[in-house]
Amino acid sequence: MPITRHNGTHPQGARAGVLTPQSLLPRSGLVLSAEEVRQLWSFVHGDIMNGGLRRYLRGSLGLCPRHAWGHAVVEIELWQAGAGLRGGHQPFDVCILLEDLLNYVSLGLDRGSGVFRRHPENILRSLNPCRICKEVAGPATPGLRMGYANSNTAALTDEANLLDYTRRWCTETADEWGSRACPACTAKDPQTVKDLSNGEVGGRSLLCRHHLLAAGTMNLELRCLVVQRLVEIRRRLLRLIDSMTDTGAPATAADNASWIEALGWFAGWSLPLYLTEITIPPSPSPAKDPR
Repeated sequence: MPITRHNGTHPQGARAGVLTPQSLLPRSGLVLSAEEVRQLWSFVHGDIMNGGLRRYLRGSLGLCPRHAWGHAVVEIELWQAGAGLRGGHQPFDVCILLEDLLNYVSLGLDRGSGVFRRHPENILRSLNPCRICKEVAGPATPGLRMGYANSNTAALTDEANLLDYTRRWCTETADEWGSRACPACTAKDPQTVKDLSNGEVGGRSLLCRHHLLAAGTMNLELRCLVVQRLVEIRRRLLRLIDSMTDTGAPATAADNASWIEALGWFAGWSLPLYLTEITIPPSPSPAKDPR
């Protein structure tokens, strides 16, 4: 897939901490700017286990849709070595963050509200702006800025935007996550999205976080179904994390799909839907010798 050059701005209407329709368009591609890659590559190398940063990321429920998928793309495309059978090009850092967020949200939805607790439904709302949006919007230094450990940001940006390994993850696991993707993200008709949001509780439980919020109040039955789903995804995600260590058992196909399901729930499904629709035309057959 050819690389489309990017001018470094966000999609129209996207601002830190603000959800816009443009950021959740189904089957939307992703082309990261050099500054976004620089910030995300540094973020991958940062200590997300740091207590202050972890609390901030819980408050923001990770990163905005664009940078949540960008985080995965940068780690998968650029990280070349690792433990486990697959080795490099795997979303280990992303999975560690998602596992914590799944646990945080499922526990929040599962308990009642109180004087010192947010209403369970409000646990789906981000309180903090996206950390990467804040950094990208900061004052810029003229000229190309070097990345983490003086890495070549321009070269890393070109490499990340190829999306080769991310596309492989998404296409190889599509049979697993395809039936569990948010039906509102998958729908192309606005009326269908509206019908899904107002539909039966069982169907609504498959909606991503953003479409659950757009659908309005969640009753206890729906909350319980959402919690069950998040707990089940987290269970498979923990097995995937274990498989990316030296002593972990190999991951199953369902385990390999768990990070896409978790990220799709938090950030919408635009990128995997886009990547799995791309088809590569077959190479032309050599002309037969007429003799």
